Amino acid sequence: MPKNYSSALDKIRIENREHIISQLKTGDLVKIKSEILPIIYHYGIIDITPEGIFILHNHPDKLNSKGGNIVREQFEKWVKRKDIVSVESTTLNTQQIDELEKALKDYKYDFINFNCEHFVNFAKNKSYASPQVIRWTSIVAISLLVYYLIRNKKI
Repeated sequence: MPKNYSSALDKIRIENREHIISQLKTGDLVKIKSEILPIIYHYGIIDITPEGIFILHNHPDKLNSKGGNIVREQFEKWVKRKDIVSVESTTLNTQQIDELEKALKDYKYDFINFNCEHFVNFAKNKSYASPQVIRWTSIVAISLLVYYLIRNKKI
């Protein structure tokens, strides 16, 4: 790929990212690629205050003052060097986000039962759901079944 083509794509990517960030509103749900694997996503909720743009999210490696994993941090720190996959608008306001944070502050991260996707889906529609966990659990289960069948010469 010619060097100037690559730099043009980088310029578009940076401008698009800046545009997306400039359009964020309180209550927006943001989906980014995970640091661990680019096929896994991390989610958070935007809260814009006079102090800046913050993200409320559930992270296994971070603790809040109550010992739970729901944390609030500067958006730029959270999104640094990660691709923004999508932004979904909601009707959540700062007061609702603060209440949600207080109510769930004691909860510990659990990949299967309370991960970042469970958290934002609960905030959005009061449903503890994680399609990502269902998808990956299904893939692993099917893979193990196929391995078992091949290994035991059933197929």
